Amino acid sequence: MVSILTEHLFAVHLKDYTKAEHASLEKKLIGMIKRIRTPQQYIALLRMFYAYYHALELKMDQYLSIDNVPDIDERRKSAAILQDIRFMGDTSPMEDHAVQTPEIRSWPQALGAAYVLEGSTLGGVIIARMISGQLAIPAGEGFSFFNGYGDAVHQMWKKFHVYLNSVEGKDDQLLAADAARQTFLTFSNWADLYESNGVFKI
Repeated sequence: MVSILTEHLFAVHLKDYTKAEHASLEKKLIGMIKRIRTPQQYIALLRMFYAYYHALELKMDQYLSIDNVPDIDERRKSAAILQDIRFMGDTSPMEDHAVQTPEIRSWPQALGAAYVLEGSTLGGVIIARMISGQLAIPAGEGFSFFNGYGDAVHQMWKKFHVYLNSVEGKDDQLLAADAARQTFLTFSNWADLYESNGVFKI
């Protein structure tokens, strides 16, 4: 369970609560990213991200709006992923995968899931440089997802912490924390499934 000290420290405790799951997923994804050597493999990675992010954002959008997250339109990720897929030359239809995502039935749960997607932007620029170096192409167009907010990434992360710290009450904080943990776990499971099915051929 989350150890709640004060309301305004919730974002800090959320990081601690999901530390193990975060580290495990990060290790798995970095391993996949380091093995990319062709544009087709990069596209496969993007499709993996798109399937999960799109499915999760459809659930989150029922509870996240400009009323509680004023810059929500800037924070949606799946559109940027699709844009990169198209730029890399893949115009084939996006498959309708049955992706397992965490239960999202409330504002705290949606925000907990969003914590994981927002946190992924912090290392995105480094990942873009890694992949572009491995493919010997510029990390410009085709990398809008990983480049994310660009120079504003830390500012956007700080603003998101304000939203996190607006979650009041132990019950709601536990809902948010559990949703964040389940987001890490289900995304990790999806990556395993995607790779084991031979879709991500590296």
